[in-house]
Amino acid sequence: MRGIVPAAILGQISHQLEVLGSNIPLYAYFDLIAGTSTGGLLALGLSVPAPKSNLPGDGRAPIPVYEDIKGRRFFGGKPKQRYRGTIPPSIDLAALEELYFQRGTSIFPRSQTRLIGQMFLDKYDEQPLERFLFEMFGNTPLEEAMVPTLIVAYDSDEGQPFHLTSYETGSFLYREAGRATSAAPTFFRPAVLYDRQRQKTVRLIDGGVIANNPSLFAYQEAKKLYPDATRYHILSLSTAGTNYTFKTNGASIGVMGWIDPTKGAPIHKIYANAQLQVVDSIAKAIPDLSYTRIHGEASREVKMDETDPRLLELLHRDAREIYADNEAKILAFLSALVQRTGFDHVRLEERDHE
Repeated sequence: MRGIVPAAILGQISHQLEVLGSNIPLYAYFDLIAGTSTGGLLALGLSVPAPKSNLPGDGRAPIPVYEDIKGRRFFGGKPKQRYRGTIPPSIDLAALEELYFQRGTSIFPRSQTRLIGQMFLDKYDEQPLERFLFEMFGNTPLEEAMVPTLIVAYDSDEGQPFHLTSYETGSFLYREAGRATSAAPTFFRPAVLYDRQRQKTVRLIDGGVIANNPSLFAYQEAKKLYPDATRYHILSLSTAGTNYTFKTNGASIGVMGWIDPTKGAPIHKIYANAQLQVVDSIAKAIPDLSYTRIHGEASREVKMDETDPRLLELLHRDAREIYADNEAKILAFLSALVQRTGFDHVRLEERDHE
């Protein structure tokens, strides 16, 4: 549910691009969109063909795309242009956040919370989540993504990261990728999917166990997709949170102390917090990478399955404050985005084949 934060920031970014005079859908500015867990669901929402999903459309017509034709300019006139095609419209980013408010209680119903049985059963039935994903994405395959897309999961059988991508494993469906990356251990059962390319069954769990922040995986994939690029630029959005500390006072803690559910499983929170810090540290040190991280502290800790409207509204306010605190960085990144030309990575419709 903390995906409300990056969803709200995406809505503000989209609005700011319109203020800057841009009418191009947000996805079209990027050469790769990546996400893990709730961020994976947002990544899927950004890249899915709007007409083939039930996600809220923005109602705009396809955007025409032109390219300059090299040649002599007379009297300082504008260069001649050639029509290349149209960019499909995207979903309504401002409405994306509302999905959390509208559907959270159906995915995390309090009536299904297994307080005692959770020692032996997953906390929630996965069917409401799977129903939501089917309603949103239907049977759209990943290979139809409007821009290269990377969704991170973890193969528990093989003990290694599992990338669901639109360019290498595109036979997976959007809803399957969403189910895999959000299969949080103890909350939902692993996603059991059939890998059509390798013709084998895989069991995948939430990518957050390996990459809460998938920026380094995104950088690795971008290097493969665009080997001739001299510099890479990442805009990374967090789900906010509090800096977790666990004071031991030098006393013995024992197994139960580290996994104590009444304290939110301290060892799990330490791993997750440390993982984010490692990614931030390494990403900032990579010479050919410009890494813009948008992060802020939440005003209070909010659990991933929280559905109390008051706490969700608090998350929404946190998102606005995080955006305001990082506005200078965001505007600097957006100013570079609006100067981009060429959309070879985007699916163009009605392409001119001259």
